[in-house]
Amino acid sequence: MALSVVMIVVASYLDLHDEEQRAVSDARAIGITVSRLAVPHLTNHHYLILEQELESIAAGGLVAVAQVMDPARAVTIDSDPETSYFDDIETHPLIQLVMETGEEQTRQTPDLIEIAIPVHDMAKGDLLGVSLVSVERKQTDGMLFAIWSRNMVIAGVLLLFCIPVTFHFADNFLRPIKALTQTAHKVSEGSFDAPFPVERTDEIGVLARAYRDMVGRIRDNMAKIHELAFIDPVTGLANREHFRQHFTNSILNENGQPNRLSVLFIDLDRFKRVNDSYGHDHGDALLKEVAKRLETLMVSKGLSSDRSGQAVGPMNQAANPELSSLVARLGGDEFAIIVPARNPVTNIYALTEDLVQCVEQPLEINGLTMTVGASIGVSTYPDDGEDYTAILKNADIAMYAAKRTGGNRASFYNEIERNSWSRDRIRLEAELKNALLRDEIAIVFQPKVNCETTQVVGAEVLARWNHPERGMIAPGGFIDVAEESGLINRLGDRVLELACQQGRIWLDEGMRMPLAVNVSIRQLEKPGFDRRVLDILEHTGFPADQLQLEVTETVAMADPDRVAAVTKPLLDAGITFAIDDFGTGYSSLAILQRLPFNTFKIDRSFVWGIGEDQHSDSIVQTILAMAESLNYEVVAEGVETEEQRDFLRNNGCSTAQGFLFARPMPAAHFDAWLERHASWQPGGAAFQKPYFAA
Repeated sequence: MALSVVMIVVASYLDLHDEEQRAVSDARAIGITVSRLAVPHLTNHHYLILEQELESIAAGGLVAVAQVMDPARAVTIDSDPETSYFDDIETHPLIQLVMETGEEQTRQTPDLIEIAIPVHDMAKGDLLGVSLVSVERKQTDGMLFAIWSRNMVIAGVLLLFCIPVTFHFADNFLRPIKALTQTAHKVSEGSFDAPFPVERTDEIGVLARAYRDMVGRIRDNMAKIHELAFIDPVTGLANREHFRQHFTNSILNENGQPNRLSVLFIDLDRFKRVNDSYGHDHGDALLKEVAKRLETLMVSKGLSSDRSGQAVGPMNQAANPELSSLVARLGGDEFAIIVPARNPVTNIYALTEDLVQCVEQPLEINGLTMTVGASIGVSTYPDDGEDYTAILKNADIAMYAAKRTGGNRASFYNEIERNSWSRDRIRLEAELKNALLRDEIAIVFQPKVNCETTQVVGAEVLARWNHPERGMIAPGGFIDVAEESGLINRLGDRVLELACQQGRIWLDEGMRMPLAVNVSIRQLEKPGFDRRVLDILEHTGFPADQLQLEVTETVAMADPDRVAAVTKPLLDAGITFAIDDFGTGYSSLAILQRLPFNTFKIDRSFVWGIGEDQHSDSIVQTILAMAESLNYEVVAEGVETEEQRDFLRNNGCSTAQGFLFARPMPAAHFDAWLERHASWQPGGAAFQKPYFAA
C-alpha cells in the first residue's frame, strides 16, 4: 500500500509535468506553422491575406491570439476580426524581445502559453518579422483529477496482482527464513541438535544446509574441546578437572544440605617399575586395562557411571539425580572414585577390598603377564574436610598411609587421624609430592673457603622447601620423607637442575663458581642416573668440570662396585666426586682406592670437637694424613670458630665451610655477601676476590 501511494504521487507529478510539456510543444508547433505561413505574405506584403489566415487559425478555438509583426513597415497583423492591420496595435513584449535578440521566446502565465518565433527569409535568412501565438492552458485541477483517476486504477490493478504474490513470497521465503532464524537462536543457546529446514533446493535451502554443516562442525569441535578438557586421553575416563567439577556439583542437595561423599584415591603399586622396564607403551596399556577393570567393577556393584558423570545405583536417591559415582584418572598412575556414601560405611570398606582384588589380578599386556597392586586412601565429605581440596588432600594422605604399611590395601583418613605422629609424617609425604608439582623447592649456597687465603673456591648447594604454611624447611625436615616415599629422585633432579641453572647465570656474569650437590643412594640405584645428570648439564649449559657430586661414606662403602660403574660416565665427562660425612662410616683403604673420589668431606661432628675433645683432634689429623697420602683434597664442614680454622690449616686441610664464613644463603644474598666481604680479613688473611674473574 505504501508503495502504491508513493507510485501514484510520483506518477501523477510526472504525468502533470508531461501534460504541461505537451501543451508547450503544441503551442510551439502552432507558432512555427504561423511563422512559416507568414514568410511569403511578409515578403510580398500581403497583409490582408495573412490576416484572414490568422483569423481562421484562431477560429479553431485552440489558439487565443495569433499575431505577426512586420518590422519593416511597423505593421502588426493579428487574428482578432475587430481589428485591422491599419490599427495602431501595441507591440507585444515577447515580440519586442525577439526583435532585440533574434531568438525564440516563451512565457507561461496561469491562463496562457505565449511563444514568439522569429520569421526568416528562407533563401537569404534575413529577419522578416516575428510571429506570436497565445494558447490557453488547461486547468490544473482538471488535469490532476484525470491523472489521479488513471493512476489509481492502475495501482488498484497492481495491488490485486501483488497481494497474492506477496502472500506467496511470505509463505515460500519469509516463513523458512523465520524458521531458520529460530533454529539459529536455539543453536546460540547451546542446542546443537536443532533441526534445519533443508528440503528446499533454492537459495534458502543452500543457506540452511550451510548453517547445518557449520553447526555440525561446531558440535564436533565442542565435543573435541569437551574431550580435551574433561576426558583423560589415555584411559578415556574423566580427568582431574572433570572429577573436581563433579565433586563440587555433588556436595549439596536440593535443600542446600551436604551430601555424604567418599573419595577413593587409588595409586598403583609397582607401576613405575613396569613403566621403566617395559616402556610407556606397556605402561599406557596397563593403565587402560586397570581403568576398564575399575569401571567394570563399579557397574557390577550397581554404581555405573557414564563419561558425563551421570550414574544410577543403590546408593543414589531419585531426589538428587546429580548425586552419582564417577571414576577418574588424576594423572600418572593415580585414579580416584567418587562414591555417594549414604549407605553404611561397611559398603565403602567392602568396595575398597573389591577394588584391591580387582587391580591385583594378573594382567596380560602385549603378551606379557604383569601384576600391580593398589594402595587406596579414603576420605569422606563433610567428615574429613570442608571442600574438594581438603577431601582430596586427606584421601592422598590416607593413600600414603596404605603404602607405608606395605601397599595393596586401603586406609581411611579418619583412622590415621588417631595417630598424631603418623598423621604428620604421612601428611608431609603428600605435601612434598605436591611441593614438587608446585615448584616449592628452592636452593641455597654455602661458600667453601681456602683455609690459607680465605679465597672462595666454590659452594655447596643445599635444598630448602618453601612450605606455604610452615615457611622454609631445611633438608633435615623432609629428606628422610623423600627417601622413604621414593620422591628423592625427583627432588634430587630438581635440586641439581636449579644448581646448574644458577651456576650458568654466574658464569655468564663472569664468575666461575664450582658447585657441589649431594646425591642419594636411591638416585644412584635408579637406572639412567648418569644420563639424567648429563642431560641436565647439556640443558642448562653448566660445565661438567665445575660440578662435584657428594655421596655419603655409608653409601659409597655399601656397594662400591655399583658406585664405580654408575659414576664412570660422569667422571669421563669431567664431573668430580666427594665422599660426604667422611669418618662416620667404615671405610677400607682397599675400597677407597677403587672408588673414583678425589675429595674427603670431614663430618661436622669431628670438627665441632676440635680443641675440646682429644679424640676428635686425633681423628681429624688421621683423616688429613690419609688424604695427603692418597692425594685427596679435604673439605671440613661445620667450621664455626677461629680455633677450628687454625687447627685445620695447620694440619694441612685445604678447604673449609661453616658459619665462621657464612650461613647457607639464596643466590641473590650470596652475590651481596661477596660484595660486602670483599675486604674481610679473618686472622690477618685477605679475601681474594680476583678469583672470580672468568
